[in-house]
Amino acid sequence: MLQPVEIDPRRFCRESRSWEARSDVSAFPRLAHEFTQGELSCRVAGRSDARGGLSLQLTVRGEVELTCQRCLNGMRHEVDIDRVVHLARNESELERLDALPGSDAILVGETLDLVGLLEDEVLLSLPLAAMHAEGECPV
Repeated sequence: MLQPVEIDPRRFCRESRSWEARSDVSAFPRLAHEFTQGELSCRVAGRSDARGGLSLQLTVRGEVELTCQRCLNGMRHEVDIDRVVHLARNESELERLDALPGSDAILVGETLDLVGLLEDEVLLSLPLAAMHAEGECPV
């Protein structure tokens, strides 16, 4: 089981640190409940810009198996996440960053759990109801 990876998000970004993991989905505490099998490759890279803005580049790739809601058999689902998440220090900065076109932002405190953040991103990328395409369910 992957343990939480707690970081100081400001320091992580200012120092351009990165963290990587490749693991079976059963090692992720919350993802193990959603998928029957699969493996994910994850990378988080911290960034800071000239104006002091902080962000994380999140990359998650892999293939997992979901349960089809039509036939209740397994179905393969490709996970391909590549996004930048801006880090806001307070509510007003969060509102400003969220208002930018195509921008994702989160409010961060003194620590941030990278495993939890990646699990959130994977869960948000899932279809509302996983189903094979019409006529593709095994008989």
